[in-house]
Amino acid sequence: QVVFSAVRHVQRTSSKFVALKLMHRIALFSSDDIRLQRIVPFVTSLLQDSEPIVRASSISVLASVLATVTSFPPSDAQIFPKYVFKKVAHLITDASLIVRVAFAKNIAILAETAMRFLDIGHSVSLYEAVAGRQSLESSGSKEEKTRTKSAIFSEEAASLLNKESATSTDNQRDATNT
Repeated sequence: QVVFSAVRHVQRTSSKFVALKLMHRIALFSSDDIRLQRIVPFVTSLLQDSEPIVRASSISVLASVLATVTSFPPSDAQIFPKYVFKKVAHLITDASLIVRVAFAKNIAILAETAMRFLDIGHSVSLYEAVAGRQSLESSGSKEEKTRTKSAIFSEEAASLLNKESATSTDNQRDATNT
């Protein structure tokens, strides 16, 4: 508890970077509940930092921490479409190249982890439907919403890749013209 409150108020870039590394180490030895309820919100708050190195490190730590989560309550099954994707979406068009590269490096980990979360959440909802706790129709509509949000996120990722290839092509043309 003391560590979490202390790192929330750091001001220097180097201190934020060290705090991210510390949170990553703490996550390795923490419960899934601590990872999801304390570490993930701290790391996602640093995705909005003014320093590119902090934003780049944040996306790496976020992907790593979320990948280590093995069990979670059904309420957290939708953490990716409702929380994580909204927090990282702006990094696709970040002004800093280091942030976009870090995002590209970690998008596969985030996608795999999101798929695992959604699969587990869907399995739980099917189990509850069979047990008579929830209607199968409502779980189907949740699945459609998840697909829609995933499609939007995929389009943003594709636009990042297209933007990068266009930028590199322009840079190559400029180099040959000079």
